[in-house]
Amino acid sequence: MSEQEDSSSTATDLTSLRKLVSQATALHTKNLSASNIDIQQLTSRIIDLQTESSQPNFWDTSNSQRNEVVTRELTKYTKLKEQMELWDRLRNDSIDALELLEELLGSTDNDSSNKDEDDEMIQLTMEECESSATQLLELSTKYELATLLSGPYDDCSSTRIILTAGAGGTEACDWVSMLYRMYTRHATYMDMKVSTIEESAGDVVGYKSVELLVEGTNAYGWFKGEKGAHRLVRLSPFNANNKRQTTFAGVDVVPILDEEVIKDVDIPDKELEVTTMRSGGKGGQNVNKVETGVRIKHLPSGIAVKCTEQRTQGLNKQLALTRLKAQLIAIAQEEQLQNINDIRGDVVEASWGKQIRNYVMQPYKMVKDGRSSYETSDVDGVLDGGEQLEEIIGSWLRWRRSEEEVKNEEEMKLEV
Repeated sequence: MSEQEDSSSTATDLTSLRKLVSQATALHTKNLSASNIDIQQLTSRIIDLQTESSQPNFWDTSNSQRNEVVTRELTKYTKLKEQMELWDRLRNDSIDALELLEELLGSTDNDSSNKDEDDEMIQLTMEECESSATQLLELSTKYELATLLSGPYDDCSSTRIILTAGAGGTEACDWVSMLYRMYTRHATYMDMKVSTIEESAGDVVGYKSVELLVEGTNAYGWFKGEKGAHRLVRLSPFNANNKRQTTFAGVDVVPILDEEVIKDVDIPDKELEVTTMRSGGKGGQNVNKVETGVRIKHLPSGIAVKCTEQRTQGLNKQLALTRLKAQLIAIAQEEQLQNINDIRGDVVEASWGKQIRNYVMQPYKMVKDGRSSYETSDVDGVLDGGEQLEEIIGSWLRWRRSEEEVKNEEEMKLEV
């Protein structure tokens, strides 16, 4: 490479670095402004909590409820303080490296006696700058998305994801298995724990339904936007003529709420239809011989919850009712209803029947979210459950926030 070409390449790299540093520091500043918290405040709050937890009677059984609150807040604020300190370090490192890089490039223009050493120093400084700015941007983006999880139950750390095959027969069952893989991999990618609660195999391949349990920070808030109908278009491997086929799968996302939240929810017995079944699978002799499994249907809304995990019918019924209440509470909040009595079948049907996302694999490749309008041609990347799916969910969260802001502005105008 000639000296002129080398100089041109360095200038291009410098421009890209300036842009990266500017983008990362701008988002960092925006996050700090939005959070309205600084390290001094956090440090003071942590000291207060540590002082309280060091009191002689703090860990008494009678004070157990306060123990949980203090422990949870202490963990939360300590983690946030460590994050903010890391952000500050990465910001300073990237800015300092960029300033040093510009000084080095300026000095080499006038003196080239130590060109090899200067080139090595420039390369190392560029790598340091890029590394720090990239980390800052990634961490700031994740924090920005976390701040968008501000709904009443968004911080719920446990959620159920229920996948159900729609129209399409074998094709739909295979589509459920693809979504099963996608969400399992994505939960792992997001450092969440995922396990399979229940699965019903398809007649040929795949699954008629699958229920997952996802546990992690803001699990419900992160996944709740996936609720709805997911449409797949591809050349079906199950079609003898290899024709293009469209199929659907339903995704439902339900928070697992604390007993305190659901204890006051009362559902009249006349609104519930309870049926029993054999649980099947492993778990002891009673499981396969006695109808220990329970399915509870809420007649006004049409929502049905099945539970076969416990060894007795009574325990399964109790767990199914708890899950049903949580699901009704979440829907009431989502639809901004006064209470669960206002939920009717058309609301539930709309939430499952509304097509929220298209996954097109033929005649072209595209995944498009029908709400945020985000789209990408990397279908395989989305179905792999990694960064591409994170971007889609992040775009939905930003879209939802912007919609809420517009709605609030319109309401304020009406009040004036």
